[in-house]
Amino acid sequence: MLTTEFTKAPPEYVTVSLTDHGIAQVSGPDTDSFLQGQFTCDLKQLGQDNWIYGAHCDNKGKTLSTFWLVRYGDGVLIIAAKPAMEATLTQLQKFGIFNKVEIRDASADFQLFGAFGTAAPAHLAELLDAPLASSDSGHISRTDTAVVLSLGTSPDQYLCLQQGEALPVNSDLAYWQALEIERGRPALFSGTIQEFVPQMLNVQALNGISFTKGCYIGQETVARMKYLGKQKRALFRLSGHGKPVSAGATVEQQLGDNWRRAGTVINAVNRTEQHLDVLAVLPSDLESDTKLRIKDDDASLLEIYPLPYKLDES
Repeated sequence: MLTTEFTKAPPEYVTVSLTDHGIAQVSGPDTDSFLQGQFTCDLKQLGQDNWIYGAHCDNKGKTLSTFWLVRYGDGVLIIAAKPAMEATLTQLQKFGIFNKVEIRDASADFQLFGAFGTAAPAHLAELLDAPLASSDSGHISRTDTAVVLSLGTSPDQYLCLQQGEALPVNSDLAYWQALEIERGRPALFSGTIQEFVPQMLNVQALNGISFTKGCYIGQETVARMKYLGKQKRALFRLSGHGKPVSAGATVEQQLGDNWRRAGTVINAVNRTEQHLDVLAVLPSDLESDTKLRIKDDDASLLEIYPLPYKLDES
């Protein structure tokens, strides 16, 4: 079981196989123009040496996926939780027939790994036989067989797409999930897809929404939420006592002697059998000392913890 809050006591070196994520590939001469009309992020900001974060919406502005986007060959790779990636593939293939693009599930082409810790840069450089470009978030390192995304520091965190022989793994997937919860970076699974506008998942705070790039599917809803002050919900990090819980579970808040529905679990992991960490969509104006619990787990009790970024209040 997990016992460490990584930002307070960084481990030396953790590697996990990201079996819960997949990779979609879009390639061809119309890749950028096509995806510019699909995604919340600005493809003009995506170079060979950086990745960008973003979201994909349906026509009502509800989020199909949140993802990392990287250039690869004559196209891009989209890295997302598997159910979200499948939802994105379905919509891309629906609209892609009108563009000169090839859209495919490329998960089988790569081994997908996460690595983090104080010794991660040195270990990865040795395994890949090449120095990493930078540990600063946003950078990409490339070799003949791998693409490595730098996702953050304290601890240094990397997402690795490896062709051929797999990188050695020394830890469980839950370690990566716990760190992503600390980062406040949501991944969408069954039960949470097409339920929330991107701002409710804090995608704007993760630099995943461009409000100046022009139209894309769902853009009207996203813009209305920003400029008309319609955002009533946001993503919160919670931690405390609780049993294992799945995405889509209900969070309740205490009101006097009663408990009422407050929001929805997006991601959750247990550091120990009864210590639960959660990302949940809750009312934006929720007081920091509000008592929260998971529905049907009356013994659970969760507190709001700070996120590593500030929300856009406008």
